[in-house]
Amino acid sequence: MNHFLEYLNSDQLDSELFIEKALYSLAAILLTFFLMKGLKWLLPKLTDNENLAQRINRFSRLIVFFLAFIFILSLWFSQAKLLGVIILIILAFLTLASRDVVVDLVAYLYIILRSPLEVGSVIDINGVSGEVVDLDFLQINLAEVGTMTKARTHTGRYISVPNRWIFEHAIYNYNHDSPYVVVDVMVPIDYGQDLEKVKKITAKVAYEKYEGFLEQCTEEELKLFKRKMDGLEASTKPQIRIEYGNRSMNVYIQFFTPYDKIAVNKMIMQNALYFDLRNRGIQVTSMQVVKFEE
Repeated sequence: MNHFLEYLNSDQLDSELFIEKALYSLAAILLTFFLMKGLKWLLPKLTDNENLAQRINRFSRLIVFFLAFIFILSLWFSQAKLLGVIILIILAFLTLASRDVVVDLVAYLYIILRSPLEVGSVIDINGVSGEVVDLDFLQINLAEVGTMTKARTHTGRYISVPNRWIFEHAIYNYNHDSPYVVVDVMVPIDYGQDLEKVKKITAKVAYEKYEGFLEQCTEEELKLFKRKMDGLEASTKPQIRIEYGNRSMNVYIQFFTPYDKIAVNKMIMQNALYFDLRNRGIQVTSMQVVKFEE
């Protein structure tokens, strides 16, 4: 940076040449800005594939920015000095920039290289739920959805969170390598109930609804999910368990579901279990259920 200041104050600097270079630099900056805006507007019109458009947009933005940066530097410095100037500017930037900006840039490189998420990923991070629609040097941009385990619907809001969050908070990626996740529901029952009867009723409900959920899935997607679960030595079939709580025994059904149907399938499974237990004479502890028509 000192070299640059000395250059500006030296006799080598011609005022007319300086103005010309400054105008060219300003023109390059404006051209870069309008090119980025133009690409963002044009790409969705050239392809219906949103993921492809976003990838091309990110790559083009990086290339355009890099070329403009090199062009402006080449205006002001000779080829012999260009590499040294670039290094000095990078060092100055790292020295002067805030820690958060540097961490955001490092996190961006980590996301590109390691791919913990990508455009199209549906994630929860630090209490924010959304579908990733864009990644840039400093932010992850999300189309917000309701809380994943309660309601999986887009709210219409657009959220930007800093890239550094991936180092500070756990990321729950709901469709990283398959569109399915395992969830569970619970119905509390009074103490003193016939546990064998409870287990039979629960198993019947679990497998009946399991068959219904299978019909929502494609064969290829199911094979993918089964392969993933086999790798974890886990089962895709529903599991039941009973745990003792302070005031009741809690009957659980654990099952798999497409991530975008978490809320509705949990409602269906829990309601079916609640009403079957109650209709078969099991004393169910008071809880809120949703009436629905299948």
